[in-house]
Amino acid sequence: MADDRTTITELATGLGTTGTSSLREAMAERPRNLAISDDSWKRLERILAVGEYSAMALAAFANGVYFANHPVGLDRRVPRLIEWSGDRRIPGDQAVPADLLIDRVYMISCKYLSQILHNAAPARVFDDILLPSSRARHPDWFAELAPHQHLALYRGVLKLLSLEGMPDTPGWLDPAQRRRLRDAFRAHGRRGMPDELRAAYDALIAAVSERSAERWQESLREPAQQERMLWRLLRIYSATYYILGIDRHRTMRLRVMTPWEWRQTFEFRSLRVEPDGRGQPQVNWTACYRERGSGQQCEVHGHVEIRWSHRPFCGPPEAKIYLDTRHDEVPGYVQLDGLCPEQNQLRLLDSG
Repeated sequence: MADDRTTITELATGLGTTGTSSLREAMAERPRNLAISDDSWKRLERILAVGEYSAMALAAFANGVYFANHPVGLDRRVPRLIEWSGDRRIPGDQAVPADLLIDRVYMISCKYLSQILHNAAPARVFDDILLPSSRARHPDWFAELAPHQHLALYRGVLKLLSLEGMPDTPGWLDPAQRRRLRDAFRAHGRRGMPDELRAAYDALIAAVSERSAERWQESLREPAQQERMLWRLLRIYSATYYILGIDRHRTMRLRVMTPWEWRQTFEFRSLRVEPDGRGQPQVNWTACYRERGSGQQCEVHGHVEIRWSHRPFCGPPEAKIYLDTRHDEVPGYVQLDGLCPEQNQLRLLDSG
């Protein structure tokens, strides 16, 4: 199930496109063109009543209104159908990341205070370069890339937490033993790796970071592979869609190009990856490109954090891909600038 912040931001964005004049009015009317269940309406009311995300809800509603009025968006047309993906998994090999689908045409991705582009198994990132795979592969990435450091850390954990009767290697842990290990970490009283295990964990971080970068470089030998990897990293797909949201400094209202349009506007040069494990295994990525219109050489940056999904050894590692460049500076993300009709009218009133 989507968490409260995700629910409120996505649904408030959708409510902003329904044609109602305010979030309060939209909640009172429950517009029928937003196709959500009674349970979703009740949950939305509960989240708003708590008040924790009130400011974010108003910002999301304003984003929806902006898109509804913008000429590149709905151009003041009231939509007939607004569908919410909610916590459903979108089918397809390379699905556009649409949280909202308007009239089966306009796809909107809602990004509120999040720089995460992907959350995948490490093998899918570094070996499969985010390509569709015929089977899900979730090997224990730490054990595969750094078996000696992984085993040394595991045995150090068992000794520190005084856990007896556990398997000799973490690969043999069953669900009950993983729960026991997780409970022991909680009882130890601090998040993160205990100081007593810091040296062993730093050795694991260095090995996994370096070997993950090597695996990725091996998968990205050809420039064509690198260019397509960049498109996958930035979620540039064969259909255009929109990003509505906020970051820590500004509102984001963007249209995402297709690869065809991207090549008309930019020239790809290179994609570099390098290990940078600090606090946890990490690989940085930097893409170089040229703007065709100005001839300017530019870069876009991000990183991949490889971490246990829960406590150490309590689940398979996951790879979170982050965007470090501001969204409005990413090649292929076009700002929806210009004034909406209502803003033009307000400007005329102010000047008169």
